[in-house]
Amino acid sequence: MTAHSGSILRKLQMGFALAAVMMAGLMALFMDRALHRSLKAEDAQVMEGQARFLLRQLAAGQPLHDQGGSPRPEKASWRVLDGAGHILSQSQDIAGLPALPMTDPGGAAQEVKDPGGRVFSVLVRTWSWGEVRGALQLVMDRTHEEALIQGFRRTLLLGVLVAMVAAALLARGIARWGLAPLGALILEAGSISDRNLDRRLTAANFPLELQELVATLNAALSRLQDSFERVGNLGAELAHELRTPLQNLRSTLENRVLQAGASPMEPGEVGGLIEDCDRMAALIEQILFLARSEHAPSGLAHVQIPAGELLEAVRGFFEAAAEEAGVELRVEAGPGIEVRGDRLLLTRALHNLTANALRHAPCGGRVVLGAQTGSEGVTLSVEDDGPGIPEAWIPRLGTPFVRPPDARNPDGHGLGLAIVKRIAAMLGGEMIIESQVGQGTRIRIKIPGT
Repeated sequence: MTAHSGSILRKLQMGFALAAVMMAGLMALFMDRALHRSLKAEDAQVMEGQARFLLRQLAAGQPLHDQGGSPRPEKASWRVLDGAGHILSQSQDIAGLPALPMTDPGGAAQEVKDPGGRVFSVLVRTWSWGEVRGALQLVMDRTHEEALIQGFRRTLLLGVLVAMVAAALLARGIARWGLAPLGALILEAGSISDRNLDRRLTAANFPLELQELVATLNAALSRLQDSFERVGNLGAELAHELRTPLQNLRSTLENRVLQAGASPMEPGEVGGLIEDCDRMAALIEQILFLARSEHAPSGLAHVQIPAGELLEAVRGFFEAAAEEAGVELRVEAGPGIEVRGDRLLLTRALHNLTANALRHAPCGGRVVLGAQTGSEGVTLSVEDDGPGIPEAWIPRLGTPFVRPPDARNPDGHGLGLAIVKRIAAMLGGEMIIESQVGQGTRIRIKIPGT
């Protein structure tokens, strides 16, 4: 099942909104805890102060009297008990409070809830006056504070909900603003077609985060433009190269048809037509190879091949042609040299180079098939002692349909070296041409080691 990446705008909106809600929630939780602790600490401080005051009176033997009146929220109710737990005195308002347990006499104020749900803080301290001992219990009703905290929590929850909606709307606006350069990139890239492939995106028009993408798109456009140009040039050259043999075929056949009572075609004429067909078939096969090998296939059979064995097989294939041309064809390869690559591709490259070398070597000359090994891998070479190639033409060789003006083979199309160069690249290597006019040419295929 195909996974959909979804909308970047929606993801950014949800991400911003969730982040805002989480921050607001954490802040609300912090404020709630802070308020609760602040009120509890303030109550404890008030009760401790009140307890110290009352204990000083008890220590001085002064009776405690309730001043009466309505209870004040900031003061605690109290009762004084003797050692047996009998009430000696108490504040007037504590009578209306439920019986609350005695907490740790030396500890801090404890929070206690009665069955009715009211919340109290209870503080217990011991007292003594002479031989008389007892306990002082202070009780503060904190129900109103809990109501205040609950109201504060409801306000915080409402604030978080409002913040969530506001964050979602704000996040959408921020996301749209942040993604606006992508829209500009789409518009600018969409304006490029096959008619203006030389146009490039301007990296300075986009933020830093998109400039790497712009550079990648520009590189892809350059490759696409190069491919279009190669295809266009290849088509033009192909049409040019096929025009002449097709015209010859057509002229010959028209002449035979128009000649009244013409005798059957002579063997020489039939042979010429067959040669034209063979040349066109070979040309088409070479062009198809170049087109199919534009991207090196992943299934190449890379194996270790003895270089001497490979070169001897090529020498055996061209031995008869070399004898007919009066050219010495020999192999110079050290023992134990192995090259890693695809046997069929290497054989094809060596065949092209050897055929070219035999074509240019003079009668009585020589062609040497060699193999050398080095730190960077193995080098296969084909060397002849022919007329050589002008230095100005060497960088251009290896391009389809490019041939020196004084090339000896009138039927050639400049595709042989292009195929060799492509094969070398497919095997991870390179083709190197070394030539001097009047001394000969040496073409090397460097194949990297394992």
